[in-house]
Amino acid sequence: MWYYDFIIPDFLVLFVFAGFYLSKRRISIRLTRSFLALLSIEIVVLTLDLLGSLSTEDFVHCPQILTVTANVLYFCFYTLRTLLFFICTCYIVKIRFRRIVPLVVVSGLVFVFSELVSLSNFFYPVLFSITDGKYVNGSYYDLIYISSCYFLLASFLVTVIYRKNLTRKGFYSVLIFNLILLTGYTFRILFKNLLIMDLFCTTTLLIIYLSFENPDLFIEEKTGLFNRRAFSVYVEEISSVKSSVLMGFTIHNYGELRETYGRVQMDKGLYIIGQYMMKEFNALSSFYLGDGKFAFAGKSVSLDPVYLHEKLNRRFARVWRDGDDTELYLEIGFAAVNVKLDSVSPLKLINSLASSLNAIEKTAGSFTLIDEKKIAEGEHTQVVKRAVEKAVENNTVELFLQPLIDARSEKLIGAEALARIRDDDGKIVPPGEFIKIAEKNGRINMLGEQIFEKTCKFIKDNNIQEKGLSWINVNLSPIQLLRRDLNERFSSIIRKYDVDASLIHLEVTEEAMIDPSLLENQMSVMGASGFQFSLDDFGSGFSNFTRLKSCPFKNVKFDMSIVWDYIKNQDKILPALVKTFKEMNFTVTAEGVETRETVDSLKAVGCDYLQGYYFSKPVPCEEFLEFMKQKTTAPL
Repeated sequence: MWYYDFIIPDFLVLFVFAGFYLSKRRISIRLTRSFLALLSIEIVVLTLDLLGSLSTEDFVHCPQILTVTANVLYFCFYTLRTLLFFICTCYIVKIRFRRIVPLVVVSGLVFVFSELVSLSNFFYPVLFSITDGKYVNGSYYDLIYISSCYFLLASFLVTVIYRKNLTRKGFYSVLIFNLILLTGYTFRILFKNLLIMDLFCTTTLLIIYLSFENPDLFIEEKTGLFNRRAFSVYVEEISSVKSSVLMGFTIHNYGELRETYGRVQMDKGLYIIGQYMMKEFNALSSFYLGDGKFAFAGKSVSLDPVYLHEKLNRRFARVWRDGDDTELYLEIGFAAVNVKLDSVSPLKLINSLASSLNAIEKTAGSFTLIDEKKIAEGEHTQVVKRAVEKAVENNTVELFLQPLIDARSEKLIGAEALARIRDDDGKIVPPGEFIKIAEKNGRINMLGEQIFEKTCKFIKDNNIQEKGLSWINVNLSPIQLLRRDLNERFSSIIRKYDVDASLIHLEVTEEAMIDPSLLENQMSVMGASGFQFSLDDFGSGFSNFTRLKSCPFKNVKFDMSIVWDYIKNQDKILPALVKTFKEMNFTVTAEGVETRETVDSLKAVGCDYLQGYYFSKPVPCEEFLEFMKQKTTAPL
């Protein structure tokens, strides 16, 4: 018979697919349940479709009650299948049904009404009748397809409204499988005798699996554990359960150990740890989040954080060995969420755990409980991250300037360019907060370049030399110094604004001197383009006179900590440093100048330039221009 060509292959595909699906580990409980229900219902629908068709064609030898029952049940499960596709769509777009109560109520009423109409066909031929061995459509036959189209429309509606919950790929995947269903319904309505609707449904199931349920999307290769994406999905699901637990640990100094042991050895170690976690803590789901960070999550409360921490510490106190090839000695830091998961949003939970693991990576043996305060701190970090992203993307990083004062005349001689960004409320974000974040997420390159360009524009627009300003210092982050094209990019900006490179002094922090060869090369190349350099924050990091001599610095700026320490206890260290630097032909700048006493003391020891709140805090460009008017008339 002709319909074997469509139904039998569908049967084979679904049974093979179901067996493969059940053999794999999955993370999304709700989506998995709805997907398994869809697989089961699709097999039932195919079976009833086949039975209904066979019994109708062989009506003479088949009892009428069996024929009617097969066809009625087919319509019942047909409607149930469309409802499940809608539910599956809701799970994919991560909608809590309590947020769409009106739509849920209407959908329930449509489903119940459709089922009642289907069942009523036992008593009255509303959908179909079988007369003289022939199948005849009833007056309300199209009602089943109308209800199916309603669920399809509802699926499109929630997908569009809640598209922000999906990635771009996920959004288009949902649209595509719903469009395939729409095509199937259209063919069914237009060509009622063409039994290919199940082919469209089977195709839709395959797309849902490949896009959202494929285990390869959720398994991390190095460890065999669930990955970061799976962690996000799972935490969102268990966050509504009061008894859920969420914990994690990080390998101490993972980056350095990876260099020490080597990539191959360390990857083997990660795999051994992953297998240990799955075996010893099978009551919880285990995750590898990358960079030596692991997590546990689950609904079980049988493994409390203290017990888990102690057990992990005992294991990590022993060597991790895999035959003769791998032998690793590792230490960990541990963190556990100490609030009810249903009282905090999933995103805040994930961000708080991630922030805590990052914070304890350098502290072996630490045990951190994440309470409401730490979660609030994590949320603040996310606010700062968003502010950085917004400022860089929209080029709204603001240029502030802080005066540099000639110590002898106490007149304005230069300035330091400083970046400032604002949060959504328009408040200035402290630079100590956003600079670190910008360096971690790579935004520091664009942020630094924008400040450099705005400094060039300020110099061009205000002709600072005519007004007596000799230069403006611009900070260089260590991350920026890693760019091989830094000189090319900065030089092109200099040419764009027709500014002399000598008017901009680049401040390099001591931290950047950890890799002296790279620093020397960058400074040599940029020095040839006319840039001059100042060593920033001397006394706060990796002080090294050998490195200092090998790099073409013109100025050394003392960190405020060394200045304040000298003012508090005037020993011979700072005067000796000033004398040494001046003998090495460096000029000396002191920052953190906040009192008249400090001014006099630093002048007495021979500092060339002063910077601090005593003269002015960092101010917007407009305020700095007003400040410049006083530069030559009298000491400040």
